[in-house]
Amino acid sequence: MNGDPVAPWVPWIFSYFLVLFRVSFFLLFMPLVGTIVPFTIKAAMSLVLSLILVFTLPQPLSPPAEVYQALLLLAPEALLGFSLALLLRFIFAGIQLGGELVGMQIGFGMAQVIDPVTGVQAPVLAQLTYVLAFLLFLVFNLHHPFFWALGEGLRHLPPGSLSLRPELFFWLVSKGVSVFVIALKILAPRLAFMFLVQLALGVVSRFVPQINIMIVSFPLTVGLGLLFFGLALVLVPKVLSPALAQAISWFPAIFRGFGG
Repeated sequence: MNGDPVAPWVPWIFSYFLVLFRVSFFLLFMPLVGTIVPFTIKAAMSLVLSLILVFTLPQPLSPPAEVYQALLLLAPEALLGFSLALLLRFIFAGIQLGGELVGMQIGFGMAQVIDPVTGVQAPVLAQLTYVLAFLLFLVFNLHHPFFWALGEGLRHLPPGSLSLRPELFFWLVSKGVSVFVIALKILAPRLAFMFLVQLALGVVSRFVPQINIMIVSFPLTVGLGLLFFGLALVLVPKVLSPALAQAISWFPAIFRGFGG
């Protein structure tokens, strides 16, 4: 009943479930982790990480009197976790798009594999670039700032204090342009190289018309394209690191969008 005293552990349990929603949605929509990692492992990661983060709260939140009020508190928590994961998805979507366009330019548009993130077919070079970027993301501990953002978000925006502002959604949509910027950075050097190859083949076909340039160009384009693609993989960390730094600089805007 409303007049009964609340046990001291009840606010902590309620706060834990709110934190769990925020963390779970971040891990659910995080690139690769949301689809490759088995559900039991994701659930265990969410439970343990939420248990660690709940003790960073300034104070626990007492559950409201009505059930629907408690349910309304879950939606902003889920959206905050999703928004942080969305920033990561923008970056890796741009890297994957750049790899896909490179594959089409080389002639690997028909060589496709199953994309583990979306479950649909994707060019093999796009998947290679994507997986390489994600491995670098983990090896260099670039995921730590995003987990730090979850902890800082709990300090500055504890559960129950979140409110949604309409401009936040327009701001997130505007940041979607970063997908094409990152794709262009991945694509530009390879595109320039392939343009020079095609230009050289065009010159050869004009000066030596006896050569069947259609037969010669395909293996030459694929071979040189794969060679330069392998050499240009060193550009992936040079693109990934500034993009993640920019995404980290967007964290305060995310928090302001959910602030009261």
